[in-house]
Amino acid sequence: MKKISLFLAVATIFTTAAHAKIWRVNNIAGITADFTTVQAAHNGAASGDTIHLEPSNTSYGDLTITKKLYIVSTGQFVPNNPGFQQDIKMGFVGNVVVNNAAANGSVFSIRYAGVFQILTSAVGNISLINCASATGWQCSLSTNIGMLYIQDADNIAITGGWFAGIDIRSDAQNILIANNIIGNRIAVRSGSSATIRNNVICAIEAGSCANMGIANSLVVNNIFNKGMTDFGEGFPNTTFQNNFSANTFLPAGNGNVNNVDMTTVFVNAAGGFVDNVYQLKAASPALSAGLNGENLGAFGGSNPFRLAVVPPIPSIYKLIVPTTPSGNSMNITFSTRSNN
Repeated sequence: MKKISLFLAVATIFTTAAHAKIWRVNNIAGITADFTTVQAAHNGAASGDTIHLEPSNTSYGDLTITKKLYIVSTGQFVPNNPGFQQDIKMGFVGNVVVNNAAANGSVFSIRYAGVFQILTSAVGNISLINCASATGWQCSLSTNIGMLYIQDADNIAITGGWFAGIDIRSDAQNILIANNIIGNRIAVRSGSSATIRNNVICAIEAGSCANMGIANSLVVNNIFNKGMTDFGEGFPNTTFQNNFSANTFLPAGNGNVNNVDMTTVFVNAAGGFVDNVYQLKAASPALSAGLNGENLGAFGGSNPFRLAVVPPIPSIYKLIVPTTPSGNSMNITFSTRSNN
């Protein structure tokens, strides 16, 4: 039977990309696409174009981005969340580097297996929407695999993703970190600032995570799932409001609650490297415990975490293709979802 590549138009991912070109990237033998690596697609695309990484079990390689692009892949934890995507292969890249002002305004909704870096003061207005580290729930301190680093860059929005850890360094201002699941820590170093809202932090099965300090930030409606170990940098000029912690990590007052029994909070208190276990139980104390009565954690707030970390584009979640045609015709049945 001839191999079929199913591709839904992604022009609707962002209205600003509606009239730009969409480039297909696929490295599976027998499938014809525009490119087989993400860097080749980047090099061949024009500013404002969309690059779609189709389902694959093989990396599309590293990416250094030097132009404004919209890059999407196909989520994370798809096998753990049936009904989101028919093809459970999850396209991914290796390392990502954004260090050129020409890339300002780029939007990523991708899965990456290396390190994601946004560097230099010239870079800004970057959005990471439903991105995912493909490497596990806790980064390796020796390799930093799975980490997201932001250094000097301003006006970065990180929403609805899964990351091994997030580290904001040097003079990075106006960083939004909302509705994510973070395997290890969020660090905001001295000189930087962030709003950290509705995340699950230290999302690991056991042990504790290293706090490298959170400076000049607002930290609200988060759940620190396991114990946090303070390395002594503390929380200068930071306000904590309505957060839960498994140990005594949080400053007292402002609706913060320490020593919370996480077995009462999440669907599966063991946690680990899958997203659906961090949904709140029906009687969870985190329900309506946030600022303005919002639920705590990644599934709370006005823009909750999406299971399977699916990008905000249409997907096929059911497909029936006959093995042989019926006469001169073939009836193909498929079902789609918008994921908006």
